[in-house]
Amino acid sequence: MGLEQSSAALLEIDNGLKAGADAANETVSRANEAIATVAGGRAVAAEAVGAMRRVSDSATNIDGVIEGLDKIAFQTRVLAMNAAVEAGRAGDAGRGFAVVADLVSALAKRSEDEARSARAQLSVTQAEIVSALGAVERVDGAFEGIAGDVAQVHVLLGGMARSNRASATSVSEITAAIGAMNIATQQNAAMVEQASAAARGLTEEVDRLAAQALRFKVA
Repeated sequence: MGLEQSSAALLEIDNGLKAGADAANETVSRANEAIATVAGGRAVAAEAVGAMRRVSDSATNIDGVIEGLDKIAFQTRVLAMNAAVEAGRAGDAGRGFAVVADLVSALAKRSEDEARSARAQLSVTQAEIVSALGAVERVDGAFEGIAGDVAQVHVLLGGMARSNRASATSVSEITAAIGAMNIATQQNAAMVEQASAAARGLTEEVDRLAAQALRFKVA
């Protein structure tokens, strides 16, 4: 392969390496954008986790309040039942009070039922909150894994870009050196041609001189 062909081949390699470096740089930029996007997603997921935990804590506090109301309703019903018994012992004088005690007892019983129903619904809500919290935490974990993978790809691509740039620089230097050698070779070929032409001219001149010399006779 001649120097010109070698130079052309190296130029193609140089262009390919530069294109690869540019592509790697572009991919690194995209990876940076992906890392930023994942970071934003993780921030949103963290906010969601915090909100879910606050809701879960509030639900726990509400459950405690409902439990306290349930106990109060139960105690009220017990007191109303005792009052009704005492009113029954009082005969006609306590009949009106007995009616009121029965109403209070029924109201307390209803309050207990409502409290139990509210606690049951709240338990379902708490379970759903826990499930949603777990889902959000898994999403955050997935984001973390993606961020780690993208970061590794970012490092690899950065190394590839640096390697391609270094290789492109080396190939460019080799191409320049071969170009200089090609020019020198062409110059040498021209000088050789000139020397060859001069040698042919000298040969012809020597032949003429020899022919003229033959005319002279030496004693």
